[in-house]
Amino acid sequence: MFCSIFFLPVGISMRKYLFFYTLIWFCGLTADQELWADTWYQVRWVDDGDSIVLQDGRHVRYIGINAPEIQHADQKAEPFGNEAKSINTKLVFQKNVRLEYDREKRDPYGRTLAYVYLRNGLFANTEMIAQGAAYFLFLRPNTKHTLLFVKNQHAAMLAGKGFWQNWKESNAEYIANKRSMRFHLSTCPFAGKIKSAHKVRFSRKWDAFWAGYAPAKRCVTQWWSE
Repeated sequence: MFCSIFFLPVGISMRKYLFFYTLIWFCGLTADQELWADTWYQVRWVDDGDSIVLQDGRHVRYIGINAPEIQHADQKAEPFGNEAKSINTKLVFQKNVRLEYDREKRDPYGRTLAYVYLRNGLFANTEMIAQGAAYFLFLRPNTKHTLLFVKNQHAAMLAGKGFWQNWKESNAEYIANKRSMRFHLSTCPFAGKIKSAHKVRFSRKWDAFWAGYAPAKRCVTQWWSE
């Protein structure tokens, strides 16, 4: 059963009322469509494996991942850094993307923090992890897709994708922090400051990555395969 209750303004015929009601509804629908269309942005430039620049000038940093560094004025490129940029370029350059946000919208450098989706349904953040072009980077409070990222990292590691291919390393002792989800060399001064309740020990970087930890770069300067 359909029930409709409305009040017809005095002095206005039903025909005029329906006309203006339809006009208002159509304008509202059009506005919604324009708002939806504005959520798509063309990627103007790809900085590296985990950041892009949109047509409106915004610099976007992918949430939840970290790609190997490319060459900068003060540092050399990390292994697979240029390949990661190429993969990201092929994935999103000059394509339309939609942004999804988490608890924080900007990082300390003023970049927009976002999950990036393409019109074909691909989730750029997970795609970079799945291709072994980035690793999972846990960072509170932006943890919406943590389980999905870890799942994709496991698949990439097992398949030997990207920088996971032919992974080799010498045994060493690493100490991880359950709160920050970062792992350190046992000899690192920061490792000694971790509370006992938050400490986890690993004998290989691989095992730390598998458990969802990321390297503390001030300590683990060579996180990649040896």
